[in-house]
Amino acid sequence: MASTVELLTPEDAAARSGMYRLLARLWLREVDRDLLQELTTAPLCDAFTGAGGLMSAREDADTIEELAIEYCRLFIGPTDHLPPFQSVWQSGQFQDGTAASMKEFVEIVGYDTDAVPSGIMLDHLGIELDVMGHILSLMSASPAEPQTEAVQNDLLTSYSLTHLQWPTELLEAAGRRVTSDFYRSVIGMTGAFLRSEAQAFCSD
Repeated sequence: MASTVELLTPEDAAARSGMYRLLARLWLREVDRDLLQELTTAPLCDAFTGAGGLMSAREDADTIEELAIEYCRLFIGPTDHLPPFQSVWQSGQFQDGTAASMKEFVEIVGYDTDAVPSGIMLDHLGIELDVMGHILSLMSASPAEPQTEAVQNDLLTSYSLTHLQWPTELLEAAGRRVTSDFYRSVIGMTGAFLRSEAQAFCSD
C-alpha cells in the first residue's frame, strides 16, 4: 500500500486541527461546566453540532453529573469499561510499543506533555487526537517551503497510519453500551471524522 496525503492549505490545516482538538477534549475528560458552556456557545457550538454532536435538552448541574457518570461508566470503570488506549485494543495490555512510538512522535513535533492529564498514558485516544491537532496547527501557522511541506505531509501520513487507524473496535463497543444522546453523538462523530481522514491520508 502506498501512503499519500493531499497538500494542505493553512486554512484547511487549521480547520482540521480544530476538529481533532475538539474531539481530543471530549475523549480525554468528562464534560465539566466550562466545556458545557463552550459547547452551547458559538463558535464551538456551531462546530460541534455541525459535525453531528447532540446536546442534552438540559444544561445544568444535573446534566453535567449525568454525563460524568456516563463517561466514567464507559471509559474509566472501575469494572467492565472500555479503556480508550491503543495498546489495550491492539495487544490486550497497557504500555506496549505504542506508548514508545507516541513518545517518539511527541518529541519530534514538540508536543507539550505537561498538558497531559495526570495518569493518562500517551496512547490514550484523546492524546493521539490532540497530537494530530498539534501537528496540523503547526502547519497552519505559515506556508512552508516545498521541501518542508513534503516532510510535514510524510509525518502526517506516518502518524495517521500508526496511531489513528485502530479505534474502530473501541467505537463499535462503546456505541453498543452508550445510553446518552451526547456520548452517542461523540462516538459517532469520532468514527465518521476518522473514516473521512483515513481517506485523505491513505490510499491504495
